[in-house]
Parts: sequence; structure tokens; C-alpha cells
Amino acid sequence: MKHLVALIIFVGASTLIHAQGYIVPNGVTTNYIPGSGEISVIHDPINSYYTGFFLNPIGKTQPTTYINTFAFGVVVDVGVRVFLVQANDAISLQPILSQNWTELGGSPSYVFANEVPFYVGLYTGNNPFDSHGSYTGIYENPVFGWAELVNNQGIIQLLNYAVEYGGDGIYAGTQNIIQPVPEPNVLGLFALGGLFLAWRRWKAWAI
Repeated sequence: MKHLVALIIFVGASTLIHAQGYIVPNGVTTNYIPGSGEISVIHDPINSYYTGFFLNPIGKTQPTTYINTFAFGVVVDVGVRVFLVQANDAISLQPILSQNWTELGGSPSYVFANEVPFYVGLYTGNNPFDSHGSYTGIYENPVFGWAELVNNQGIIQLLNYAVEYGGDGIYAGTQNIIQPVPEPNVLGLFALGGLFLAWRRWKAWAI
């Protein structure tokens, strides 16, 4: 019985460790396609597959002399959803489904002040389509991340980023992964193991 409980605790702990997620190195890159202005985001860390998005300058805002108006576009594959976020925002599925942030899209255009850093939240993964081929915007094996960008005289530059895979998301501006809540059955296994060990200690003390 003691060995069985130890096995149960080990399996439960392994499940939790597996679900903690990890930071993906090189999860966001620029100039993946040279000269394209693309910011590339990994959507399948297992196979090192990338998708991406564009922020292309399209005009000037007076009285400035630099270009600060941009059009947004995505690479035509699985794509990546991009949101305007703040530092320490929890980039995860729940606030995305609740539409907590402005999501960048084809229109309108977006103005980013010169030399003022800003954050975007990133959400991608595999197969955002249903069985009929319709786009759902919900990814399998999701990847969550953030990027700190800046408009440098009409060129969007990458300052910092972090991407996580296998967890429940990440806090913008950090490498702190959002941990999933353990399944009730896993909690039950830990509780069972704890009760058994407590009983064994009580029995040994009573003898």
C-alpha cells in the first residue's frame, strides 16, 4: 500500500510538472524574411514552425516628420492574434475570450508614437479551424507570449519578448508563466497520499 501511494504521488507530481510550461528560446524574431518588416512568432515549438505579423508604415501624422501610422497584417497560415496590452497583464485564454484588450486587425490603422515603447500580447498555436474549415481563433497546443516594441522613426523594432508553451499563459513584460489549476483528480491523489502518510505516522507514534 505504501508503494502504491508513493506511485500515486509520483504520477500526480509528474502531471503537474509536465503542465508547468516552459519559456521558448527564440520565440519571437525580426527579419525572418529579410526586408519584409515581419515579426515572426513560433507557433509550434516542437517542430520549430513560425508564423508572424506585420506593422507596416503607411503615412505621417503632422506636425511630426517621422512616420508613425501603421497597417497590421498577418502571415497567411495559422496566423497569430495580437493585442495591445500593458506590463504585467496576464496573457491567457480567458481575457482573450472576454475581449479585454484591443486586438489588432486589418482596419483601422494604428498610431504608435515615436520612441515610446509599447507591449503587445501574442496568442497562436496549431489549427485554429473547425471541422468545416471555418476560422475559430482558438488554437490547439496554444502558445502565449508578449513582445515589447518601439517605433523608431517609422520602423518597428523588437526590444524584448517572452513566449511560453505548455502552461496557461504568461505575464506581459516578465518570464513568469501562468500555472494551470490542478485537475480535481490530481488534487484528490495528493490528498489521499497525505492522509495515508499521516495515518502511518500516527500508527507508528501510537505503538
